[in-house]
Amino acid sequence: MVESTNDWMKDLLNDNNFEHKTEFSYDLCLTMFENCAKDLDNINIYYILRPIWEITKAFKSLSSALSVGFSDITSKVQVWRDNIKKYYPDAKSCQDIIEREISLKLQELNGENNSDKGHKKKTPYYEYTSCTRTLLRLSWFLDFFNNIMVNALTKTDKDFSDCIKLAYEKALAPHHPWLVRKGASVGMSFAPSKREKAMKSFFGVEKWDDDTKEKCKKLAGAVETVWKKVYEIYDSKKLLELP
Repeated sequence: MVESTNDWMKDLLNDNNFEHKTEFSYDLCLTMFENCAKDLDNINIYYILRPIWEITKAFKSLSSALSVGFSDITSKVQVWRDNIKKYYPDAKSCQDIIEREISLKLQELNGENNSDKGHKKKTPYYEYTSCTRTLLRLSWFLDFFNNIMVNALTKTDKDFSDCIKLAYEKALAPHHPWLVRKGASVGMSFAPSKREKAMKSFFGVEKWDDDTKEKCKKLAGAVETVWKKVYEIYDSKKLLELP
């Protein structure tokens, strides 16, 4: 059942839904992505941001080094939450905010280039960070996570740590400068090699069996459905190369 606008907005603004005190929940993550996929023409902000946040908990459990490496993902989720509180309390969907930012020429702002883009000191958007730009980067993370799950299922001759590295090379490395890629390489070196160990972080059981394989498949499918729609939106608006 899809929540009313007021319900999901309350959930989005509730800090208790964006914490790292509890462990990763596969059921929550899958349900959120599946709910998000029910109306891809109006992507529910909470249903896409909440499971992204949840995925970072799994990385924290996998390796503290990986957790540090992806701490900027939680920061990007927070950009959306902060902007909605301050600028878009009546937001209806991700597409709604993207369209508003484009109309105001805000889509390229990163908090540092604002003056160069015409938003000078003491103007409303001088320190603004674009939701559009931020969601693009979150979509790279979704692509990365999906590829990890797919690799784990299909590249049976590879260790799990290799599955992560291959996913990074495909989905994230093309967008990262050399220094970031170097840091990511160090972080990924601490990832477990055994799938069983990884499944403990994702599904709570240290097993690589039919059940955990099916869970990987379901989660990958749900993530891919949402990621493809986000990619389609950005491609259609020629926003894939936002700086």
